[in-house]
Amino acid sequence: MLTVFSRTRILLLILYIFPALLLLWFLGNFSVNVPYWDQWRLTPIFERVAKGNATFFDFFTVHGHHRILIPKLIITALAFATKWNTQAEIICSVIFVIITFFAICKIAEIQFQNQNKNLLHIANILSCLLLFSLVQNQNWLWGFTLFWFLTNLCLIMAVYFIHVLDNFSAKTRIFLAAIFCLIGSFTLIQGLLSWLVLIPSILSIEGKAKQKISRLSIWILLFIVSCLIYAINFNPIREPKPFLFTEQPFLIINYFLAVLGLPLVRIPIPAILTGLILLSSFLFFTYYFLKKPFYKLTFFLPGIPWLTIGTFSLISALSISVGRAEYGVENAMISSRYTTTSILLIISLIYLLALLVHEQKKYLSIYKIFAAIMIVIMMINSVYVVRNVKLSFPYIESRKECLEIINYLADSEFIKKSPDSCLVLMNGKTWLVRQGAEIMEKLGWREFPQNLKFIKQPKQNYGYLDNSQTTAKPLIIKGDETFSLGGWAIRPDEKKQPNLVLLSYGENQDFFANAIVNLESNDISKVLKSKLYSRARWKVKFSAKSLPTGETVIKAWVYNSKKQEFVKLNNEVNVKVEVY
Repeated sequence: MLTVFSRTRILLLILYIFPALLLLWFLGNFSVNVPYWDQWRLTPIFERVAKGNATFFDFFTVHGHHRILIPKLIITALAFATKWNTQAEIICSVIFVIITFFAICKIAEIQFQNQNKNLLHIANILSCLLLFSLVQNQNWLWGFTLFWFLTNLCLIMAVYFIHVLDNFSAKTRIFLAAIFCLIGSFTLIQGLLSWLVLIPSILSIEGKAKQKISRLSIWILLFIVSCLIYAINFNPIREPKPFLFTEQPFLIINYFLAVLGLPLVRIPIPAILTGLILLSSFLFFTYYFLKKPFYKLTFFLPGIPWLTIGTFSLISALSISVGRAEYGVENAMISSRYTTTSILLIISLIYLLALLVHEQKKYLSIYKIFAAIMIVIMMINSVYVVRNVKLSFPYIESRKECLEIINYLADSEFIKKSPDSCLVLMNGKTWLVRQGAEIMEKLGWREFPQNLKFIKQPKQNYGYLDNSQTTAKPLIIKGDETFSLGGWAIRPDEKKQPNLVLLSYGENQDFFANAIVNLESNDISKVLKSKLYSRARWKVKFSAKSLPTGETVIKAWVYNSKKQEFVKLNNEVNVKVEVY
């Protein structure tokens, strides 16, 4: 029989690993091995590396507002090792977070010094829930954004070396911390902030006043050097707006508070109020743990690591707000990318509150209630994320199918510009996708099939193209008019629904438009007696510019990747395009 001690250890193990297992399940079901958006800008670098003529500045150039030198090096190495399986970047993000979590646990363990283990475990489990939280779904599913996780890791490792490795000399600890600050600086622009927020940690290292001044001087010098290197040919994609704070202060403040509350709430006003509560709590703990005069920071104060981490999160969120606030708070609500940095503030508050409870020897019951509320919120958020990602998954998965048949996508108005175009879903500048696909094929990383079969009379029913025509006369479309078509589509050979329906005209063996199969179809589900077809309908709107002048016939198709063939849906639509 298991003893009470053994059962407790098993329960703790389950609680510790559950967030990571949930994340792995999420990634296993919803991640797709297809480059997305900014990733397509890396293919010219890959080509130059393959030819042996890549330079340092290929990696050092500004990306948006950032020098993502280290992420570019990591992604390039992974690309050549895996033939650019983008899921390798996602795995890399998970590894970064695992290391971050272990480092945080070690920092906390040193502070509690094997006392009050229940409190320590509660804080660690909450930290684990946040670090592996699905609310970061955009960063988890887009391997390119591993830089968010790497920036956090660099900060946490710097804190770890300074505060945990006290058996090392002060010089060694500062040297190791500086290496990680340097890596963070050239991962994201927010990484430069790590030098500043670590100043109290540098001062907290034991030593005489003269030694502390010397260390601080060297530390600030390294920060200045990093900034100077960063400034070399710095030409951001958008001009910075330094006066936005004075011009529209409430806009930035609201955005800032919303970003802070984003990991817990995804509704504007509640997110702002949550952010305000988190900020106020952090200011209280800052006062509580640093109420002694600053010059008395002779010995290690337990609150400093968490205050450092929280301050980094706050300043990072503020820098994001200055750059993005003009797009409105609603912009923050639809973007989960910024939650990764905001999560650090909540983690810092979890440990600061635990230290307060530990120091005061009371309020443990309140802490447990707080922990229970946090767990409930995070689980509700996880369910919300899974539901939303499941609904949008056809858009995500369609990229894979779209890339595979890129040779069959015409250079039409729709394919180049429509927000529903599967190429636009990969990158708004579709020429980048086409260029990237060519480079990938040259490097032998992907094969893009040609001479695929077009099955006009399939043996099974793959769906219908709705046709409202009651006469043999074609529908007339004039000038710049838009035209809508819809229908439903399934894959009877695999008992599923496809992600894409492709439209062609005449006898052309290429496609001028596509539709995402993702609309409710309870009627189809009932007729076919399967819940698998509950969202089998599709609809697409396109301009007459995508069609030739005169009469033509529009046909709808689905792609069968296993059989390497296009299968026609039932019905066709006759149209006539007239120019004014």
